[in-house]
Amino acid sequence: MRFYMLCVDNARSNLTPPRRYDDPSTKIWSFYLEQAEKENARMTESWKSDMDAILIFAGLFSASVTAFIIESYRDLMPDNSDTTVILLAHIYHELSNNATLTTIPSVANALDANSFVPSTSSLTCNILWFSSLSLSLTAALSATLVQQWSRDYLQATVDREIPYQRARISTYLYEGLTKFHMKSLVTTIPMLLHASLLLFFAGLVLFLQPVNPGISYLVCGLLLITAILYILISILPIFYFDCPYGSPLTKIWWRILCSLQLIVRENSQGGTSPVPSDCSLAKVREWEATNISYDRDERDFRAVCWTLEYSPDDSTLELFASIIPDVVAGIDYSAKLLCRRLLDRDDPSMRLGFRLTQLLSSCTTDSTWAKRRCVTTLSAIWSLTMMSLPIPNTPYRQPQLSVEPFVTREMLRFDEHTLRFIELIQKHIPDASSYSLSTATVIARSLLDMLSDHILHLETELFSYTRTKTLPERYQKLVLRARHGQNTLRQGHPRMMLDRIDKEAWDMQQMLNVEQRSMISASAYVSLDSLFRHLQDIVVVVLIGDQEEIPSYMEEILNRLNDFQTLLQQAGFLLILEFIEHSLRGPTLSHEPFNTTRRLYLRLNLDSPLQSFSLRSQNRLVCYLEDALDYHNSRPNTVRLPEGMINLLLGLVKGLTDPECVSKAKGIVLAYTKVCVSMSNLEAAREALGILDMALPEDIRPPEALDIFSEHVYSNTKLVRSDSVDTMVSIPPRQGC
Repeated sequence: MRFYMLCVDNARSNLTPPRRYDDPSTKIWSFYLEQAEKENARMTESWKSDMDAILIFAGLFSASVTAFIIESYRDLMPDNSDTTVILLAHIYHELSNNATLTTIPSVANALDANSFVPSTSSLTCNILWFSSLSLSLTAALSATLVQQWSRDYLQATVDREIPYQRARISTYLYEGLTKFHMKSLVTTIPMLLHASLLLFFAGLVLFLQPVNPGISYLVCGLLLITAILYILISILPIFYFDCPYGSPLTKIWWRILCSLQLIVRENSQGGTSPVPSDCSLAKVREWEATNISYDRDERDFRAVCWTLEYSPDDSTLELFASIIPDVVAGIDYSAKLLCRRLLDRDDPSMRLGFRLTQLLSSCTTDSTWAKRRCVTTLSAIWSLTMMSLPIPNTPYRQPQLSVEPFVTREMLRFDEHTLRFIELIQKHIPDASSYSLSTATVIARSLLDMLSDHILHLETELFSYTRTKTLPERYQKLVLRARHGQNTLRQGHPRMMLDRIDKEAWDMQQMLNVEQRSMISASAYVSLDSLFRHLQDIVVVVLIGDQEEIPSYMEEILNRLNDFQTLLQQAGFLLILEFIEHSLRGPTLSHEPFNTTRRLYLRLNLDSPLQSFSLRSQNRLVCYLEDALDYHNSRPNTVRLPEGMINLLLGLVKGLTDPECVSKAKGIVLAYTKVCVSMSNLEAAREALGILDMALPEDIRPPEALDIFSEHVYSNTKLVRSDSVDTMVSIPPRQGC
């Protein structure tokens, strides 16, 4: 018996059909169904909502028309009261023999029902109203049918469980909708109601004409106004694609005018081209709303400004700040332009730089939400600062933009005020130190760039004056104010001002030489800004003062300006050294270390004759170079820093002038070239060796090596090695650096 049951089970298992979803094409149809079912649901839901509105309006309108028809259809039949009046008039005539009643209709005609003829206005009025009622009821019936057809269509497309069956049924029925113009039929139903309403108003005018001509003319005027407005709302969307109006006639006129190529739109080249005849109005609206254009960027800007204005809470701003890094790093230049414009807004409620700084000030507690908000805000500030580089003065710039050739204080949206908040963040939220370091570093570099641009502009004005003996325009205004006693500048004797500048410059130099001095603190840049303002004041005082004393002070002022540029170079060099130190000896790399280092290296002019870095700074660079490259020597398959950051570090050897430091750096780089596995790093190391050789004094400079293989047949052949893999391995601090 058991053997028999096993045989039966085996037989049943053999007869069982294979699983329904074993077909490999199931996944293909699943992708199709995901989109098709969404489109079907959207289309049928739109039809259902439209038909519901039509049914409600048709029901109310039909009831109203019926009430008027009940009153007007009586004019189509003879009135018994009129016959009674005629008979009474005849009786009165016979009894009184009154000659004035000779115009009474005959009794025979009054008693003959076939002789009754309704008036033209009554007949026309009833024709219009009965036609209106018929169209209204036809629209209601059509709406009911469309709802039924929509339900049947949806049920037929989801009635099967196997994906490829549902997909094929859906495709078959959807093509049937297109073949039998189902969408056109749905569009026609509202036209029936509109025509019904028009017929009703026309009949109402005729109905009121024998009653009261004044009221009839009033209704006729209202009817004309309504008809004109209806025509306008039907035509306006055809020529103004953002017009929200429309009627069933809009699509008809659209197809007619498109076929005649009378509708044009702007193309990407700035000209106009006709809209294709098979293109719908919705598609053209989508093009106009999404294609790149000046108008689209303006709409985007207004939309985001509205969002920021009506979203004063920090949670919404935090959500907006979370997407800024991706926007800045992306390829959508319109979105980047939008962020730049938000930085330059004057309204504090919409100015992005001000609001992000205020959002950062709320992250002063060591909690989960504060850490998340802090990281989000710092990343956004870092991205916006990296994006807000000065626009180069290229010949491709439009002349009407009139962009300043240098970065002004007003252009900085993150300055010493932001640095102070970042210092508080580093104390209260140590987990965000990598983000705080990178953000504070790029802000500090922006402040140095601003001061450097200002000092160069000031120096250019002085050189221009020495050549032309003509004061710049802004100094001319100050001279006029001084002559009229309206100058509010804090003036003093130029010699005393020079002495004060020398003292502040000496204090600043000593501050830069302090070993533990941080260049990402706000106090350093407050001191640099104060020194620059004093330099600017003495230039103004000398130029608007006695013209005979200007040459005697001009050379001294230019020397102070050169000294200030040297201080800025030293500050920039110390800033990049401090960031490299944190990157080498911190537990983890900073946020975006390579891009941050590249930003610091961008304006560091190592070829300038003004650069003269202190011996302490040069020793620090040699120590960090040894830490980075010696670690690669011991573990050639791992790296502490990104490949591009190693190249930038090798490029800093241009700042070495001390012979002992140059010799140490040369030995470190030479040892690195023997184990380097990256071709780009190897090229950078060889270039650094050439720079270091040129930096040595001529008496100890090694002679150029003769390359006896330069003309060999295999001289251009290079071995291909695998690139190194980035790993995050901390380096213990080196003693004695």
